[in-house]
Amino acid sequence: MAPLVKPVLVTMVWRGGDRFTRCLASIAESRHHFSRILISVTSDPTSSDMAAATAFAEQHPGVEVICTGRELPTMQHQTFWVDYLEKTGTNQRDWIYWLAYDDQVRGRGIDALVDIHGSWPLRSDTAYFGPWAMRHEKAEVPFQGPWDVPLESWTSFPAPGPTRLRVLDWIRLQLVQPTYMQMSGSVCQFGSYLALRDLKPYKTGPMRIEMATAAAPPNLFVEEFPDPIAIIYGRSNSDRASYGKAARREDLHLLGWITRRLLRHGSDIGRAAHIGASEIATYTRAYVTRQGLPKEEWRVRNWVDP
Repeated sequence: MAPLVKPVLVTMVWRGGDRFTRCLASIAESRHHFSRILISVTSDPTSSDMAAATAFAEQHPGVEVICTGRELPTMQHQTFWVDYLEKTGTNQRDWIYWLAYDDQVRGRGIDALVDIHGSWPLRSDTAYFGPWAMRHEKAEVPFQGPWDVPLESWTSFPAPGPTRLRVLDWIRLQLVQPTYMQMSGSVCQFGSYLALRDLKPYKTGPMRIEMATAAAPPNLFVEEFPDPIAIIYGRSNSDRASYGKAARREDLHLLGWITRRLLRHGSDIGRAAHIGASEIATYTRAYVTRQGLPKEEWRVRNWVDP
């Protein structure tokens, strides 16, 4: 029998409140799908987030809680939990399921994905992103229901398919016409996060983090699952509301990661050249027509049950 494959669930928490409570409830329902559950809190150790995380760990033995001791920017917080996992025996080939504190695990999607033994069908040369089941909520008030209404399934792949692409082909399509992406519900090998922490150019902010993670040397392909395995919440005061504009500022940094990637995967040089040509064409068109760069497209593949 092949080894059982189950990701480590990592949740990054920052001023979570009721949305974090909602997230924890979804983790409790699906905890059997993960080899470890890590809750990383960036705050003072006496914060309400730490109290909620600690109480959850007491109710669910085996859950690990760590705290930065003070609030840190996103990438510094990520380095904090990456360091912790490395020190506690996580192998670069182990898998990480990344979840934001204000989103939810979608257990129905994982149930449909795993085999009869509970093993995830993950390929070692692939990073998995999406699709994402979407709910919308008000900035000031967390979603109150109804909870049983079908949800849109959003994709960062071409709507007709394919749902598996070479890494640089996926990145090129994103640069030409950016689509909604999130780390929540992504499943990538720990080696991707080690590369993001250790290799230059260093990542300083959260935008384009999906592409930066996917572009890490271990990955040859990006793929999405048949069904969403996370429920994402959109609201007007989230950075998701202005993702496209902010992400464009990271494009130059992204070219640095692609150049680094070519040192490991020389066969990607043609794809990298295609990205460069596409970027030149996109910016030239925007300048000539004065219509600006393409705006982020929220692309719906289908509808799913919660």
